Amino acid sequence: MATLIWLFAETSKRQIVMPALFANHSLKPDTTVIKDSFWVQCADISLLPPVFQKGYIMVYQRRSPGSVMLLNVKGEIVWSYHSPTTGFKVIRFTKNHSLICITGTKENDPGYGNAILELSLKGDTLLYLKKGQKDFQQTIHHEILLNSKNQVVTLSREERIFNLISKGGLAKDTVVGDGILVLDRQGRQVWKWTVFDKLDPLLDDKIIANKKDWMHANSIAFDKDSNYLISFYNNGQIWNVNATTGNVNWKFGRNGDFEIPPNSLFDEAHAVHVNYKGWLMFFDNGANKKLSRSLAFELDNVSKKAKTMIDAWLPPPLYTDRMGSSYLINDTSLLVCASKHKTVALVNLRGSFLWQLKTNRIESYRAEFIPKEMLAPDLNNLFYQVNNN
Repeated sequence: MATLIWLFAETSKRQIVMPALFANHSLKPDTTVIKDSFWVQCADISLLPPVFQKGYIMVYQRRSPGSVMLLNVKGEIVWSYHSPTTGFKVIRFTKNHSLICITGTKENDPGYGNAILELSLKGDTLLYLKKGQKDFQQTIHHEILLNSKNQVVTLSREERIFNLISKGGLAKDTVVGDGILVLDRQGRQVWKWTVFDKLDPLLDDKIIANKKDWMHANSIAFDKDSNYLISFYNNGQIWNVNATTGNVNWKFGRNGDFEIPPNSLFDEAHAVHVNYKGWLMFFDNGANKKLSRSLAFELDNVSKKAKTMIDAWLPPPLYTDRMGSSYLINDTSLLVCASKHKTVALVNLRGSFLWQLKTNRIESYRAEFIPKEMLAPDLNNLFYQVNNN
């Protein structure tokens, strides 16, 4: 058995903390030294997939004070950004080589936010939209993307009044559900969808217990057909929603439209997406089994059968009942985030650990891998500017 080597990294000497300006100055970058420490556990870094050795891992802190960091394979911070008053609820690296973020102050629940920020690697604010301005009136949560038109796609918190007397509730009871909200760069609504238009809460026998967070949508992505994939934690389903009509094309998961191999039935899904193989992939929290794993399926839309392509379990100590993510790095490895344990791991398709990153504070909602070629020009230019100033 190989001896494990521990690598310790404090703030990298190449750390960059970039200033940025915001329209209402509600976000201010912290110019103090990062106090977080990261530890990397790996038998031999040189044996890891070359793409992973050269790439970067993005992690972030959801609670205030918020931090965003890009780390290399040794756990060294090569880029960072901080806000003393605002948490970064979720962040995605975009086709524009920017970071699109949901942000929120202390009064927001860890997964919910009240502002949208697009940040360049130079620290410039490319977009800042604040709740309450124009058509941005809802609290947003758990996911944010840019579509092909450079518009913002996010999940929104929606409320409706229902008569829940038959379920033991009130004649005018508030049910909190979810929606999809698309905004242009000026904050005008382009498209909106809500789960209330497609499912009746009265059909849920547990609606009284669930009414404050009925379905709990936690991720949205684009399917191969450019429609939306949206995952719901509470009912264990992933829906394909037509991006034009709002119709639900199919439901995948518990009591869904596809036949799933019995061993691959899942409890909840986080970070749903289509990977580069074209497979439907996500992180299964596994709340009923108290075990978490990575799952990927090849879907046959004609026969409505699902073929399991990846089924990689995390060890029981890394079970994470909320949050988490899993992404295919290459044909043989996955980057998995066990958020509750502040752990990011590179594993093979059997779930065996190849590399592990731990931190003493950052409870990142996800961990995203960014290949070197997506960042190298930007980071090289930044390092050149810093070294020559």
